[in-house]
Amino acid sequence: MKSTTMRLTVLRWTGRLRQRPCASAIILAALFLLLDGTGMAMAQSATTDGEGWAKRFFVRGRIAGVLPRDKARYNVPVETDVSNSMIPNFDLTYFFTDNIAVESICCVTRNEVSIANGGPTIGEAWLIPLDASIQYHFHLGNGVKPYLGAGPTVVITASDSAKGPATSFKLRRFNPGFLIQAGVDIHLKNNWYFNADIKKFFADVKADVVAGGAVSGKASIDPVVAGIGFGYRF
Repeated sequence: MKSTTMRLTVLRWTGRLRQRPCASAIILAALFLLLDGTGMAMAQSATTDGEGWAKRFFVRGRIAGVLPRDKARYNVPVETDVSNSMIPNFDLTYFFTDNIAVESICCVTRNEVSIANGGPTIGEAWLIPLDASIQYHFHLGNGVKPYLGAGPTVVITASDSAKGPATSFKLRRFNPGFLIQAGVDIHLKNNWYFNADIKKFFADVKADVVAGGAVSGKASIDPVVAGIGFGYRF
Protein backbone atom coordinates (compact mmCIF):
# COMPACT_ATOMS: atom_id res chain seq x y z
CA MET A 1 0.00 0.00 0.00
CA LYS A 2 1.42 3.37 -1.00
CA SER A 3 1.33 6.47 1.13
CA THR A 4 1.75 10.09 0.20
CA THR A 5 2.77 12.85 2.59
CA MET A 6 0.21 15.60 2.70
CA ARG A 7 1.10 19.01 4.04
CA LEU A 8 -1.68 20.54 6.06
CA THR A 9 -1.95 24.15 7.14
CA VAL A 10 -4.05 24.83 10.19
CA LEU A 11 -5.55 28.31 10.09
CA ARG A 12 -5.86 30.17 13.36
CA TRP A 13 -8.54 32.78 13.73
CA THR A 14 -7.70 35.65 16.05
CA GLY A 15 -9.98 38.38 14.70
CA ARG A 16 -13.32 39.40 16.06
CA LEU A 17 -16.63 38.70 14.36
CA ARG A 18 -16.27 41.62 12.01
CA GLN A 19 -13.31 39.80 10.43
CA ARG A 20 -15.38 36.66 9.91
CA PRO A 21 -16.10 36.89 6.15
CA CYS A 22 -12.41 36.69 5.25
CA ALA A 23 -11.82 33.73 7.56
CA SER A 24 -14.86 31.89 6.22
CA ALA A 25 -13.69 32.41 2.63
CA ILE A 26 -10.26 30.97 3.44
CA ILE A 27 -11.82 27.87 5.02
CA LEU A 28 -14.14 27.28 2.08
CA ALA A 29 -11.29 27.72 -0.41
CA ALA A 30 -9.14 25.21 1.51
CA LEU A 31 -11.97 22.67 1.53
CA PHE A 32 -12.60 22.95 -2.21
CA LEU A 33 -8.88 22.64 -2.94
CA LEU A 34 -8.82 19.47 -0.84
CA LEU A 35 -11.82 18.04 -2.70
CA ASP A 36 -10.16 18.88 -6.03
CA GLY A 37 -6.92 17.14 -5.08
CA THR A 38 -8.26 13.62 -5.46
CA GLY A 39 -5.10 12.49 -7.16
CA MET A 40 -3.26 12.78 -3.85
CA ALA A 41 -5.35 10.05 -2.24
CA MET A 42 -3.72 6.77 -1.38
CA ALA A 43 -4.42 3.57 -3.30
CA GLN A 44 -6.52 1.18 -1.29
CA SER A 45 -8.63 -1.96 -1.51
CA ALA A 46 -12.05 -2.18 -3.14
CA THR A 47 -13.82 -2.32 0.21
CA THR A 48 -12.90 1.30 1.02
CA ASP A 49 -14.18 2.50 -2.38
CA GLY A 50 -17.81 1.63 -1.73
CA GLU A 51 -18.13 -1.86 -0.29
CA GLY A 52 -18.10 -3.02 3.28
CA TRP A 53 -19.32 0.23 4.88
CA ALA A 54 -22.85 -0.88 5.73
CA LYS A 55 -23.55 -1.51 9.43
CA ARG A 56 -20.20 -0.09 10.52
CA PHE A 57 -19.20 2.75 12.84
CA PHE A 58 -16.82 5.59 11.99
CA VAL A 59 -15.35 7.96 14.61
CA ARG A 60 -13.52 11.21 13.89
CA GLY A 61 -11.57 13.75 15.90
CA ARG A 62 -10.85 17.25 14.59
CA ILE A 63 -9.52 20.66 15.49
CA ALA A 64 -12.23 23.07 14.41
CA GLY A 65 -12.76 26.80 14.17
CA VAL A 66 -16.12 28.20 15.33
CA LEU A 67 -17.04 31.37 13.44
CA PRO A 68 -20.34 32.82 14.72
CA ARG A 69 -22.51 35.17 12.72
CA ASP A 70 -24.12 37.54 15.22
CA LYS A 71 -27.29 38.90 13.67
CA ALA A 72 -29.01 40.11 16.83
CA ARG A 73 -32.37 41.83 17.22
CA TYR A 74 -32.75 43.72 20.52
CA ASN A 75 -35.39 46.05 21.91
CA VAL A 76 -32.84 48.90 21.85
CA PRO A 77 -30.61 50.15 18.99
CA VAL A 78 -27.45 48.22 19.85
CA GLU A 79 -25.20 45.83 17.91
CA THR A 80 -23.05 43.09 19.39
CA ASP A 81 -20.14 40.90 18.33
CA VAL A 82 -19.62 37.23 19.21
CA SER A 83 -16.02 36.01 19.44
CA ASN A 84 -14.53 33.22 17.33
CA SER A 85 -12.97 30.16 18.98
CA MET A 86 -10.87 27.05 18.30
CA ILE A 87 -12.13 23.77 19.77
CA PRO A 88 -11.63 19.99 19.68
CA ASN A 89 -14.53 18.37 17.83
CA PHE A 90 -15.63 14.71 17.85
CA ASP A 91 -18.30 12.80 15.96
CA LEU A 92 -19.70 9.30 15.71
CA THR A 93 -21.14 8.08 12.38
CA TYR A 94 -23.13 4.92 11.70
CA PHE A 95 -23.54 3.62 8.14
CA PHE A 96 -26.94 2.09 7.33
CA THR A 97 -25.74 1.32 3.79
CA ASP A 98 -22.51 1.89 1.88
CA ASN A 99 -23.72 5.42 1.09
CA ILE A 100 -26.24 6.52 3.73
CA ALA A 101 -25.17 7.32 7.28
CA VAL A 102 -26.20 9.30 10.35
CA GLU A 103 -23.73 11.47 12.28
CA SER A 104 -23.82 12.92 15.78
CA ILE A 105 -21.24 15.44 17.02
CA CYS A 106 -20.05 16.54 20.43
CA CYS A 107 -18.14 19.72 21.19
CA VAL A 108 -18.10 22.63 23.64
CA THR A 109 -17.37 26.20 22.61
CA ARG A 110 -16.69 29.29 24.69
CA ASN A 111 -17.79 32.63 23.24
CA GLU A 112 -17.77 36.20 24.47
CA VAL A 113 -20.40 38.78 23.52
CA SER A 114 -19.31 42.40 23.28
CA ILE A 115 -20.69 45.71 22.08
CA ALA A 116 -19.83 46.16 18.41
CA ASN A 117 -17.09 48.44 17.10
CA GLY A 118 -14.66 47.90 19.95
CA GLY A 119 -17.12 48.15 22.83
CA PRO A 120 -16.79 46.34 26.18
CA THR A 121 -17.52 42.67 26.73
CA ILE A 122 -20.96 42.21 28.29
CA GLY A 123 -21.17 38.43 28.65
CA GLU A 124 -19.56 35.03 28.30
CA ALA A 125 -21.20 31.73 27.46
CA TRP A 126 -20.26 28.07 27.09
CA LEU A 127 -22.35 26.46 24.33
CA ILE A 128 -22.80 22.79 23.38
CA PRO A 129 -24.04 22.21 19.80
CA LEU A 130 -25.54 18.77 19.20
CA ASP A 131 -26.89 17.33 15.96
CA ALA A 132 -28.16 14.20 14.22
CA SER A 133 -27.47 14.76 10.53
CA ILE A 134 -28.28 12.39 7.68
CA GLN A 135 -25.39 12.04 5.23
CA TYR A 136 -24.89 10.74 1.72
CA HIS A 137 -21.36 9.49 0.99
CA PHE A 138 -19.91 9.32 -2.52
CA HIS A 139 -17.23 6.78 -3.50
CA LEU A 140 -14.97 8.40 -6.10
CA GLY A 141 -12.27 5.74 -6.07
CA ASN A 142 -8.65 5.98 -4.91
CA GLY A 143 -9.84 6.20 -1.30
CA VAL A 144 -11.66 9.54 -1.70
CA LYS A 145 -15.12 9.79 -0.08
CA PRO A 146 -16.82 13.22 -0.13
CA TYR A 147 -20.17 13.58 1.61
CA LEU A 148 -23.09 15.95 2.11
CA GLY A 149 -25.41 16.11 5.10
CA ALA A 150 -28.26 17.96 6.81
CA GLY A 151 -30.35 17.55 9.91
CA PRO A 152 -31.75 19.00 13.15
CA THR A 153 -29.56 20.53 15.81
CA VAL A 154 -29.90 22.03 19.26
CA VAL A 155 -27.50 24.54 20.84
CA ILE A 156 -27.44 24.07 24.62
CA THR A 157 -26.30 26.90 26.88
CA ALA A 158 -24.14 25.16 29.47
CA SER A 159 -23.34 28.36 31.38
CA ASP A 160 -23.58 32.13 30.97
CA SER A 161 -22.21 35.03 33.00
CA ALA A 162 -22.27 38.82 32.87
CA LYS A 163 -19.13 40.84 32.16
CA GLY A 164 -18.12 44.51 32.23
CA PRO A 165 -21.06 46.95 32.38
CA ALA A 166 -23.66 44.17 32.31
CA THR A 167 -25.22 43.20 35.64
CA SER A 168 -27.14 40.29 34.13
CA PHE A 169 -26.54 38.14 31.03
CA LYS A 170 -28.86 35.19 30.40
CA LEU A 171 -29.22 32.97 27.34
CA ARG A 172 -32.06 30.51 26.70
CA ARG A 173 -31.03 27.01 27.74
CA PHE A 174 -32.19 25.02 24.69
CA ASN A 175 -32.06 26.55 21.20
CA PRO A 176 -33.27 24.30 18.36
CA GLY A 177 -32.29 24.74 14.71
CA PHE A 178 -30.84 22.85 11.77
CA LEU A 179 -27.53 22.47 9.94
CA ILE A 180 -26.04 21.66 6.55
CA GLN A 181 -22.59 20.20 6.02
CA ALA A 182 -20.02 19.03 3.49
CA GLY A 183 -16.82 17.08 3.96
CA VAL A 184 -14.41 14.49 2.63
CA ASP A 185 -12.67 11.40 4.01
CA ILE A 186 -9.39 10.28 2.38
CA HIS A 187 -8.00 6.82 3.05
CA LEU A 188 -4.56 6.73 4.67
CA LYS A 189 -3.79 3.19 5.85
CA ASN A 190 -5.86 0.22 7.03
CA ASN A 191 -8.92 1.76 8.75
CA TRP A 192 -7.46 5.28 9.17
CA TYR A 193 -8.71 8.30 7.22
CA PHE A 194 -7.92 11.98 6.92
CA ASN A 195 -11.02 14.20 7.26
CA ALA A 196 -11.99 17.78 6.42
CA ASP A 197 -15.46 18.98 7.37
CA ILE A 198 -17.47 22.21 7.34
CA LYS A 199 -20.88 22.75 8.95
CA LYS A 200 -23.26 25.70 8.88
CA PHE A 201 -25.60 25.95 11.89
CA PHE A 202 -28.84 27.92 11.88
CA ALA A 203 -30.00 28.57 15.46
CA ASP A 204 -31.63 31.51 17.27
CA VAL A 205 -30.54 32.09 20.86
CA LYS A 206 -32.75 34.25 23.08
CA ALA A 207 -30.72 36.69 25.19
CA ASP A 208 -31.69 38.87 28.16
CA VAL A 209 -29.14 41.48 29.27
CA VAL A 210 -29.23 44.11 32.00
CA ALA A 211 -26.69 46.91 31.58
CA GLY A 212 -28.08 50.11 33.04
CA GLY A 213 -31.49 48.98 31.81
CA ALA A 214 -33.21 45.82 30.68
CA VAL A 215 -32.29 44.69 27.17
CA SER A 216 -33.89 41.67 25.58
CA GLY A 217 -33.75 40.17 22.14
CA LYS A 218 -32.83 37.22 19.97
CA ALA A 219 -29.39 36.55 18.49
CA SER A 220 -29.07 34.48 15.31
CA ILE A 221 -25.60 33.10 16.00
CA ASP A 222 -25.58 30.73 12.97
CA PRO A 223 -21.92 29.66 13.36
CA VAL A 224 -19.75 28.02 10.73
CA VAL A 225 -17.77 25.14 12.23
CA ALA A 226 -14.87 24.01 10.02
CA GLY A 227 -12.11 21.60 10.92
CA ILE A 228 -9.57 18.98 9.91
CA GLY A 229 -8.58 15.75 11.64
CA PHE A 230 -8.55 11.97 11.44
CA GLY A 231 -11.10 9.17 11.49
CA TYR A 232 -11.13 5.45 12.25
CA ARG A 233 -13.55 2.88 10.82
CA PHE A 234 -14.70 -0.02 13.03
